[in-house]
Amino acid sequence: MPTPSRQKRAPQADEEAFDSEVFDKENEMNGGAGSGSAGKRKQSPADDGDGDDDDHVQQQANADDNDDSPHSPPPPKHSKKKSKKSASFAAATSDSPMKDRHINPTGKPAEAGIIHEVYVENFMCHRKLSVKLCRNVNFIHGQNGSGKSAILAAIQVCLGAGARRTHRARNLKDLVRKEAGADCAGAKLRVTLLNKGADGYMPEIYGDYITVERIISLRSGGFNGYKLLDATGKERSRSKKDLDAMLDQLNIQVENPVAVLDQEEAKKFLTGKAEDKYEFFTKATELERLDRVYASITDNILEQKATRERALENIQGSIENTRQLKKEWEQFQELDKLEVEVQELRANYGWSVHGEFREQLQEEMKKAQKYAKALEKRRLEFTTAEQSVNVTDDQEMEVNKQLKELTDEANAAAADKLQLENDLKADQAPIKLKERERGLLSRELAQEKKKHASAIKRLDDARRHILESQGNVAEEERVRTRKIAQTENDLARAREQVEPLKEQVNEHLRKYQDIEPAMQQAKETMDGTERQLVGVQHKMNALQQESGGGMAALAVFGGKCKALYEAVQKAERAKKFQGPVAGPVGMYVKIVSGKEKYAKIAESAIGPGALDRFIVTNQSDLQLMNRLRREVGCGPRDCPLYRISPKSTKQKYNVPEPPPGVETITSVLNVENAMAFNFLVDHASIDTSALADSKESSESALLVRENNGKCSIKGGKIRKVFFLPNADYWEARMGNMMMVGNDRPMKQTIGVDRSAAMESIKHEIVALQKELARNKEEDKGVRDAAYKHKKDWNVANEQYKKLISRIKEMEVTLDRLKDEAETSEEAPTIDTTEYERDIQEADAAVQDLKRKEASVLQEIQSLQPTVEERKKLLDEVTSRNVKIMNEMEKLEERMEDIVKGQTRRMEQLDKLRAKVDQMQEAVKQQEQVVAEVKGKVNEALAGAQKMQFSYYRDARMFQLKEANGGELPPGEEVELEPTEEDLEGIEIVEVPNDSKYYKTKLQSKLKKIEQEKKRRNMSESDPAVARDKYFRAKKDLDSKMELINMIESNVAALTDDLKERRKRWRQFRGHIAEQTNLGFDEFLNKKGSAGEVVFDHENKTLDLVVQKSNMDEHTQTKDVKALSGGERSFATLSLLLAIGECLETPFRVMDEFDVFLDPVARKIAMDNLVKVAKTMDHRQFIFITPQDVSNLKTDPKLRIFKMKPPARNNTVGGPQQQTLDFGN
Repeated sequence: MPTPSRQKRAPQADEEAFDSEVFDKENEMNGGAGSGSAGKRKQSPADDGDGDDDDHVQQQANADDNDDSPHSPPPPKHSKKKSKKSASFAAATSDSPMKDRHINPTGKPAEAGIIHEVYVENFMCHRKLSVKLCRNVNFIHGQNGSGKSAILAAIQVCLGAGARRTHRARNLKDLVRKEAGADCAGAKLRVTLLNKGADGYMPEIYGDYITVERIISLRSGGFNGYKLLDATGKERSRSKKDLDAMLDQLNIQVENPVAVLDQEEAKKFLTGKAEDKYEFFTKATELERLDRVYASITDNILEQKATRERALENIQGSIENTRQLKKEWEQFQELDKLEVEVQELRANYGWSVHGEFREQLQEEMKKAQKYAKALEKRRLEFTTAEQSVNVTDDQEMEVNKQLKELTDEANAAAADKLQLENDLKADQAPIKLKERERGLLSRELAQEKKKHASAIKRLDDARRHILESQGNVAEEERVRTRKIAQTENDLARAREQVEPLKEQVNEHLRKYQDIEPAMQQAKETMDGTERQLVGVQHKMNALQQESGGGMAALAVFGGKCKALYEAVQKAERAKKFQGPVAGPVGMYVKIVSGKEKYAKIAESAIGPGALDRFIVTNQSDLQLMNRLRREVGCGPRDCPLYRISPKSTKQKYNVPEPPPGVETITSVLNVENAMAFNFLVDHASIDTSALADSKESSESALLVRENNGKCSIKGGKIRKVFFLPNADYWEARMGNMMMVGNDRPMKQTIGVDRSAAMESIKHEIVALQKELARNKEEDKGVRDAAYKHKKDWNVANEQYKKLISRIKEMEVTLDRLKDEAETSEEAPTIDTTEYERDIQEADAAVQDLKRKEASVLQEIQSLQPTVEERKKLLDEVTSRNVKIMNEMEKLEERMEDIVKGQTRRMEQLDKLRAKVDQMQEAVKQQEQVVAEVKGKVNEALAGAQKMQFSYYRDARMFQLKEANGGELPPGEEVELEPTEEDLEGIEIVEVPNDSKYYKTKLQSKLKKIEQEKKRRNMSESDPAVARDKYFRAKKDLDSKMELINMIESNVAALTDDLKERRKRWRQFRGHIAEQTNLGFDEFLNKKGSAGEVVFDHENKTLDLVVQKSNMDEHTQTKDVKALSGGERSFATLSLLLAIGECLETPFRVMDEFDVFLDPVARKIAMDNLVKVAKTMDHRQFIFITPQDVSNLKTDPKLRIFKMKPPARNNTVGGPQQQTLDFGN
């Protein structure tokens, strides 16, 4: 047997639970009738519906003690086979799906479910007997007839088995001791079980011990059943269900032949066929019971399928009858629906008439307002003219006085101007003198320059004459002299250029330095303007995004809005529309600045499908818009259209102002386009929808509760009140306050109205752009000037440097030539000193004149500021004189009007008085017209409200009847005639068409109703009878279909479930078979043999292959009958123990397990049983044998009970059996 380290585990929780699901399904189909073996321990599913029967098939920890057995022959030949099987066994155990069972785990003494004591009274051959068993190994032996098997029968009967299961009697009364006599009331059995540890059954109630007491009564009326006693002996229950629950919790299986093996079962197993052994195997491992359950479920599935088919065939007539009755009932409903539509058309006709009168009233009121404004204007003109007539002499004197003052002021200004002009002339006189002096100096300078040039020319001519006159004195001297003359001439001219060029360089440098600060200032000014412009543009973009402006914002109203808008713009440019077109509506709608918190509820109150609409005014444009919608791919709900009256295109409706402290959609939104505004008033009632911060504040501001309990809205203008935070709203209808919740998510596609701020910023941007352009021009001009001065300075500086370099080179050349002349041979020369002196004198005169000219220029510049100041003062005085002259001219014109226009003003006053009287008469007549039209509007409103009430009444009755199967619900009342409050609560309905349209539709609908009534030929003339027939047939059909659907659903669920469980059952069977085969071989190894269990699951047979010697394969035999009695018994015992390894019951009982064993085989079997049982100290073993067990030694883990030999001639009251305790 395997060691504890190779522990076999129990099925997982899913293996434990899956049978319960099968039983639940089966109980549903069978109405609670379960199936199971007649002799099994657990109650059937019909008892408690609990099918958790896989708990009865467990795996126990085993130990392979073959090497430690002194009686086991050495198995050198078979050791390889054994090792291979052991490895396979270990692998199969570790991969087993049956794990984690917790009943008395290995390595821990048994705590729950083992038998502590067995007590019988008047049972079989015992008058009274008490046996206290050991927790681990117990041997009960004695002669035949000593009552050993009675202890086993007591355990079986007391723990739920029937009398037949004991193989001792047909009924329980036959088990009562016969020697007790006629006065015996019956038998009493008690089995006390240990109930400790985590797996105990309800330890908080029963304690550490549970006693099961079974009473077998022989008297009628006496108690015959079970009792459950706690550790103190107190009775806790008499329910068989509680007993089964306790046995299930502790995994006690008294009807399992492997858990409790009596004599008859042992004999049957020894002599049985292969089919009997397989049946024994499936019964012991619970496989047979599960297979029967699955077969029962399969039969149930087939039966339900047949039931469903029969039901479907039987209800065809009901289906056809219901269909015909429904058709008749729907015909009546169609007529009612047509009547409701007629009422709706009547109401729409009334509202269209009211709308037409209201439009006429608006037009007449506009005329009245226009006349009133014109009258006010005439009156103002008349008042002004009347005031102008009453001009007095004081006004004339005032005008004369002003003229005199202006004349005096003009004279003084003229004197000032004359004085300034004289002063200016005096200041300009020295400048003019200096200018003349400068002119003379300039002319003298020019003459001196000519003299200087003439002296140079004369010197050149003299030198050339000297050279020509000398002839051929010395060629070198001539050349040198010519070079010296040329060099001196060039040097003189170069020196003349030095000073002007130097002044030019300094002048360009000064100009560049003077303009550099202006260039930097221009650059800083331009950069500042650019930064300011960028900031303003960013602000403009932010406002555009906030207000939802731009073409990109059209996408928020729908994916096709932008494309349709562009198509509309293109068509408008092509002049394809006959009237104005607007849209989408949301494009013109903005939130008023400061009221952004109402944006979402305002949009929710407007409702979906309004902001993305396009508006037209005639049928032709409507058709064109539909064509454009198709071209851009609009769906049925994309960019819907609305046709508005042509009269509503230019001016917005004159909607009433909201009550003080109340916001409406019209006060929160700013709608630019008149068509869009009028559409929202007509379609979304934005003028009658109030907005509030909360429900409480809205009720406080608008809700009026009257003494009679009726509610209304203050002011009579508001119809619905929406409030934050979810756009829920309430309204007062027919005197009741109705609250309506909003389940649509709120969103905001309307932008904030920033038009004023954007317009201001646009002007600012234009001004900044102009300023930036001006700054750029100034910066460019300054930079160009700076670049020119810098370039000029660079050019002049370069010329100056080149000139200085050239002078130095010429001076060096001249010195060299002179040195060569002094060292050369003296040649005949002519004195040119006079010419050279002339040149020097001319050069000195030129320089002196230049200094004088510069001095004169400086004096002119010093006098210039005074002259400029005089000119500025003179300009101011001149400007003041012009202003005074203009004012005098105006006063003179006024004086002329005063003097000469009195008659003309009187005539004009008379004309204006006549116009005022005429306009007053026109206003009076228009007010009469308005009053007449108001009367028509009120009359049309009253008629429309009555028609609307009739429509509401008929529609409500139709809905109630339709929802309640054709009749009004019990207790539901509908008012037939409206009250004044009902009519006042009806809001004005805006209809899209005129009265002619609805009148035509109404006449057509009435004609259709008459035709339908004549056309239809119905079997029932009473709609109530048709309705009752239809609903009775429908109810009957629905109940049948519900049953059929339930059967179909159950069949599908059971089929899938059964398929999965069959699969798991086969896996479970294969695992148990493999475990049994491995265990059988290992137990035979204890005796030096080998074996194999051959399963044929198809034919349901179990054969044993036994090899007498594990070292000799020739001793192998497949015929167990060929074995000796002892060998067959040992093989059978090994198989039983192997099967028992797959169980996890807390105790196992084996009666006469050692029959036919020879002494050697018996000793080996006994030693191995004891050794294995002791290693499995978490299990209790009870072995019953008639053989002698004196060779066994008792210890704390082993107890031996010897039964007293029977007294063959006992009388009543004689010696009885007793318990013998050996050594513990």
